Amino acid sequence: MDIKNFNLANYAKINNEMIATTETSYSESVWSKWHSILSRARSYTAEEIQNIIESGNLNEQQRLSRNYFYKDGYYKKIILHYATLLKYVGILIPNPMKGNNLSTSHVLKRYDGALDYLELMSLPTFLTNCAQRALIDGSYFGAITKSDKDRFSVIDLPSGYCSSRFKDEEGNDLIEFDVSYFDTITDKNIRKTALNVYPKAISSAYRKWDKKKELENKTVIVPSNIGICFPLFDGKPLFLSIIPKILEYEEAVLTERERDAEEIRKIIVQKIPHLNDGKLVFEPEEAAEMHTGTVGMLKNNKNISVLTTYGEVEAIGSKTSVDSANNIMERMEQNIYAKAGVSGQIFAPTGSSSLEKSLENDLALMMSLANKFSVFITNILNTNFGNSNINFKYTVLPVSYYNSDKYIESTFKLVNSGYSFLLPSIAMGLNQKDLINVKNLENDVLKLSEKLIPLSTAYTESSAKGRPELDEDKKKETTVTTEEARENAGGSNK
Repeated sequence: MDIKNFNLANYAKINNEMIATTETSYSESVWSKWHSILSRARSYTAEEIQNIIESGNLNEQQRLSRNYFYKDGYYKKIILHYATLLKYVGILIPNPMKGNNLSTSHVLKRYDGALDYLELMSLPTFLTNCAQRALIDGSYFGAITKSDKDRFSVIDLPSGYCSSRFKDEEGNDLIEFDVSYFDTITDKNIRKTALNVYPKAISSAYRKWDKKKELENKTVIVPSNIGICFPLFDGKPLFLSIIPKILEYEEAVLTERERDAEEIRKIIVQKIPHLNDGKLVFEPEEAAEMHTGTVGMLKNNKNISVLTTYGEVEAIGSKTSVDSANNIMERMEQNIYAKAGVSGQIFAPTGSSSLEKSLENDLALMMSLANKFSVFITNILNTNFGNSNINFKYTVLPVSYYNSDKYIESTFKLVNSGYSFLLPSIAMGLNQKDLINVKNLENDVLKLSEKLIPLSTAYTESSAKGRPELDEDKKKETTVTTEEARENAGGSNK
């Protein structure tokens, strides 16, 4: 073919056809789409988050906390760790009044009734829910819908419509509930059902307010005998301060993924040759056809792009080592846990150093909430079963899923000194009635005490018989030396 001089007009005409890569170009890359989705899902900017944490009102802080909890990830993982840390097992202590004895039938009947009621309350499930909501919103708010000797049911109150500024004469936190909440239920039939479920004190207050909305106070104080309020410290979401760290980590993950995508992406450069005097070997139309053919051949490979050019092309970039990037990400991840005050070893263990102390601190934090649970349960039991002959005290024990073995071991040792038989069994998951029922089943029905006779060991044989002598090859060298010296001394005496 004829070699011609480069014609700028011809090149410009065909230029648009040459700007084409694969079907997954940079502007529509997988990571670009992922970034777009992430941006839409994140409803707060870093600046908004910081302002809400530092100076936002409680409702804004609660919404922010719920947003990150329901997004899943680190925030949810940390809250669930604390909410499920305790086993929520406890001991019921009966206190007969002076002149009464627990073994007396009418007193014992009330004690048995209180134990049955504890089973009815399903405390591990109920208290886990209370702890979770308190950690998310800063406080748990609820109302008792049914409570007598045979029934116990509670409804969770929406925290965004609740506050607690006052206490009653007995020191219980009083709940102020905004009844305009029911107006958010737009379906009238569902609203009617909800009003029938809520305690009468609340539903009646709404109906009264609904008739004269501008004249009536829309806030009702829930009576302390049905209101349940468990504030956590200052009543604000406890872990809000870690959200900025989570945001930084998410952005760092995105940056690393984009960097990884860039590092594995390849660009095939087709340099269209020309002679030294500038004359073209191929016309622009011919170069475009070459470009189209190459793109078509590689279009199914998302990591390869094609560039066809008459000029020299050079790309200079910086590359972060894998080890360096991993170290940065690990440090940022640990910053999230450090801000929360929880050890990252719990979720991704690499060693046992300081983990036990961290778990002890976590237990101490949750026991501050568990002590409030204990007071609430004690009051419920005394309301339903206490009288002039007996009252009760219920205590949630400091038993977690991490320390239960240690707690059982330490309390079992105290049994030999006359301390409680109940504590180790409760820590194992048996309540006070379960222990009696299991022993009755084993001894009276199955008669296992007669059938399962333990083998004699060095520790169960009589002291008169003494410990069996060890074989010679199992004795310590000092023991052998002592025995030989004793034998020699005995022989000399003879």
